[in-house]
This record gives sequence, structure tokens and C-alpha cells, in this order.
Amino acid sequence: MRQIHWVQAGPGGEDLKEALLAQGYLLSEGPFTGTTVIVARKPDPSLLPPDASEVLWWVQEATPEETSRVLALRPGWVVRQSQRFELAIEALDALRRRELGSEGWLRQMLHLATLPELLRLVITRAVKSTRATAGAVWIRHDDTYYQRQGDGWPEAPLTRDQARAMLHSGEALELCPMEAVGILALRDPKNEPEPLLGWLKDVEPLLTSAWHLEESRALSFRDDLTVAQNRRCLEEELPRLVRESAAKREALSLLFLDVDNLKQVNTRHGHPAGSKVLQAVAEGAQGVIRAHDRIYRYGGDEFCILMPGTAAQGAAKLGERLLRILGERPVPTEAGPLPVSLSIGIAAYPEHAQGAEQLLARADQGLLEAKRAGKGRVVVVP
Repeated sequence: MRQIHWVQAGPGGEDLKEALLAQGYLLSEGPFTGTTVIVARKPDPSLLPPDASEVLWWVQEATPEETSRVLALRPGWVVRQSQRFELAIEALDALRRRELGSEGWLRQMLHLATLPELLRLVITRAVKSTRATAGAVWIRHDDTYYQRQGDGWPEAPLTRDQARAMLHSGEALELCPMEAVGILALRDPKNEPEPLLGWLKDVEPLLTSAWHLEESRALSFRDDLTVAQNRRCLEEELPRLVRESAAKREALSLLFLDVDNLKQVNTRHGHPAGSKVLQAVAEGAQGVIRAHDRIYRYGGDEFCILMPGTAAQGAAKLGERLLRILGERPVPTEAGPLPVSLSIGIAAYPEHAQGAEQLLARADQGLLEAKRAGKGRVVVVP
């Protein structure tokens, strides 16, 4: 007789229960050692019975992180109730035969996951399976690798040659070698990496697909002239970064930049000279911001910089540094070197604003004050 421990911890499950009973399963709602079915709104480690050997989660919703968390604690599958209940029965049969195979739950749960979600899962799984003290992932964009998840290493970008050197020295593992998507480094791993390598091979199609999707979106969000992202990208990312800052109880600073006297540059020296000034501002800002800061061309002669985890005073220091660096680097043009001057307004969440639109408006107020005060300066809104 096929006995299963049934845990009803949330809505749903009636069709699945009837189908299991029809197939001869005996469902026990008391303490039981062995295979367990948990019906819940989402995967929750607190619902795991202490004696369950493997678990089928039949849930209404589940993020990749939630899925990874419960499956790291107990072997099993996570299936959404929006799927066919026959899929849950197939998964249950595989569990009872101990045919966990190539992590079929990944294909069901993560085929629509974003690249950041997948990378968090990779770091969690890699650190746990190798018993490393830390891990980090760098993802390739053009010929540069940017650290996207993890800690324990400097956040500075890596050139392709530096990434290759880490691979050749054994300091890192390659993610999706055919596409050179990225590299994974682990600090002081205690276990051999072979099981992890097999798992990474299983998730390779997911990582590659998410990477291609992110790259294609990045092209649509890129400003045609400068290295900055465009206004459409800012309008999408600012509300998300405000929500993330609220969840982490961290500050988020926004710098609103305006290139002083660009109209006069265009009139006197032509628009090609003005374009070189804009490119110099964007490249100068890109050189001083941190890896997780973002620069956007808002439009015309205006730029925005977002600094997660940074209060207004920290953003002001970066603004002053940018003014100094650009002031020391006149832009070479056919008309001769042109000086660069910026006016910068700064506001921070939650100190000066309670939401994305208000944060942008308050930073714009600071920019107007900088203009009125004589340009070429940084103003933090009161």
C-alpha cells in the first residue's frame, strides 16, 4: 500500500487528493515518516514535518528563492496549483522512486525567472553544495564582466582577460561556456565541485535564455549617444529600486545632473561639439560611480544617477568629485578644448521623498536651486 503524509496548510488540493485516492494512495494526516504532500499558498520551511523524507509542494505561488530554500532543506518538487494535477502525480511517483533526476522542478518553476533571480539561486546552491564561505558571480556584457551577485570580492568590473585568468588558475568556474555568460568564484570550498558542475549544466539553458533576454532589453534601454541608459529605463527601474530600498530599510539617492551652457556650445561650436561634451559627462560619471550605481540620460543635457544604499551626503560627495574630475578634463573638439560644468541636485529616499515620482521631483528642485545659485555646484534639497 502506498502511504503518504498529507499536510493541508493552505487552500486547494481537492482534485489532487481525489486523484491520489483513486490511484490507491493512502493519505495520512497524522505523524508519518516518508513521502509527504504539502498543500500551501507558497513553499514555507516552517511547514516541513520533521520526519518527511521527501516532499511534493502543491502551492498557489512560488518564487525561485522560495523554491530553492525548501528544496535545499528536503528533496522534493514544487508544483503550482495552476498546473495540471497529473503533473503533481508524476512528480510524486518520481519522488517515491527516488528519481530526482536532473532537478525537474527547475524546469517547471524557473523557466520564466529573471537573470537576477537565477543568479541568487546559483550562489545559494553553489555555496551550500561546496560548503564554501562565500561566492560571487560576474556576468559578461560586451567584453567586460560585472559582479552581479554574492560578496567576498572587490566589486570592480573584470576585463575578459582577467576573467579568463581566473578560469585558467582555477579561481572560478565558467557559466554557460558556449556563450561565455559569466563566471562563478567560490571562497574556500570544502567539497569537490563535480556535483555542482552537473547541476550548473542542467540550469545552463535557463541562464542563457535569461541572459539573452536581459541583453536585448538593455539594448532598448540604452541611450544612442552616450554610455548611459535612457529615460525609459529610469522610469522602469526607479520604482523598483525604491521598493527594494524600502524592503531593506536602506537609503536611495538620486542625482539630477544638467550640463551647464550646452545650448551655447551647440550654437557657437556646432552640435558635434555638444555631443562630445555629453559623451564626456556620461563617461566621467561612469568612471566614478560604483558597480551597482546606475546612470541615465534623462533627455537633452540632463542625466540622472541612482545610488542604492547611499544617503544624500554620500551622494553629494560623489557629485563634488564628478565636478572636480570633469573640471580638470576639458573636452577636445575641432574648436579647441571646451570646459565642462555641471549643476547637480540631490534628493534621497526616504529622507526627502516617499516614492519614486516625488524623489525625482525633489532632485529636480535641487537642480533648479543649483542653477539659480550660479551653476557648477551641488545642492542637496532640504
